[in-house]
Amino acid sequence: MRKFIRHPNCIPIDIAVDESGSEGDGTTVTLVNVSAGGLAFSLLHPVNVGARLTISMPQVWPDYSASGTVVWCREAQQGFEAGVQFDQPDEAFKARMVAQFCQIEEYRREVRERDGRALSSEEAAREWIVRYAEEFANTIGWQ
Repeated sequence: MRKFIRHPNCIPIDIAVDESGSEGDGTTVTLVNVSAGGLAFSLLHPVNVGARLTISMPQVWPDYSASGTVVWCREAQQGFEAGVQFDQPDEAFKARMVAQFCQIEEYRREVRERDGRALSSEEAAREWIVRYAEEFANTIGWQ
C-alpha cells in the first residue's frame, strides 16, 4: 500500500522559506505528492534540510496555508525535490482535502476531454467519490 498520493498538478503551491540563501518568498513550485504527515514538491533550486517554510495554495478557497520543516532534498531530473513534514498533525487532514479537490478537478477535466461531458464540480465530485474515494483513502491510510 502506498503511503502517499500523487498530485495531479492542477494547483500550484507557493512556498516561503524562513532561511537565507534558499527559495525566496512566494516561489511557486509543483506539488508532487501528499502524505499523512507532509508533502513533497519539485523546485529549481535546492532548499536546506531543516529549513522552516510556509506552504500556501491561494488558488484554493478557502486559502490553504500550512507550516513545516524540510526533512529531505535531492536532485531530480529537472531541478530538485524536497519533502516537508507538517508542524501540526491536523495539517495532514487539510492537505488531504486539497489533494482530493485536485483529484476531482483532474477527473472533471479528463471526462470532458475523453467523453465530451461537461460536469459541474458537484457532479464530478459525486462520480469521483463513487469511483475513487475508497482507493484514495486506502492509498494514504486515511479511512
